[in-house]
Amino acid sequence: MDRTLTVKRRIILAGLIVLLAGDLALGAYSWHAANALRKPMAELVADSRKLQLLRIDVDNADRIRHDLPATVAECDRFESGLLAATTGNSSVTAELDELAKKSGLQIQSLVFRHKDLAGRNLTQVDMDLAVSGTYSNIVKFMNSLQRSKSSYAVDALILQPESQNTPNGLHIAMHMKTYFRTGA
Repeated sequence: MDRTLTVKRRIILAGLIVLLAGDLALGAYSWHAANALRKPMAELVADSRKLQLLRIDVDNADRIRHDLPATVAECDRFESGLLAATTGNSSVTAELDELAKKSGLQIQSLVFRHKDLAGRNLTQVDMDLAVSGTYSNIVKFMNSLQRSKSSYAVDALILQPESQNTPNGLHIAMHMKTYFRTGA
């Protein structure tokens, strides 16, 4: 009987081992199947996000294409409103003198440097301007420069006390640029 009992035990133990191995195999298959389902869902979510971004880009491109004629017309109006290169220096000098006088400033120096922009029928004019006056006068000048009919871009501004003889006096050096129309 001992022998039959040992054989039965071994058969039961072997059966349990086979069941346990089958259970582990089914568990691994189930885990793999669950992960396989998650990956396409994650890819679907990522692809949906990419599609939304591409749709936004296409909508922006359509809006730009739609607005392009108006933008080109606005640029043409701006360029036609620029001063002519032949009379630009004297016009800018007269305008800056007038703005400075109205603001209570005195222009000490004004230097022009011209650079033609190839293929654009424009000349970039770099200007170095030095003025003296009080802080409030400088603020008035900058505000009137901003409201000017001409377009000026102030690239650099250096503000220093003028001298000890004039305690409220300031000296300002500006580097500005504007553009002139050249003949086509």
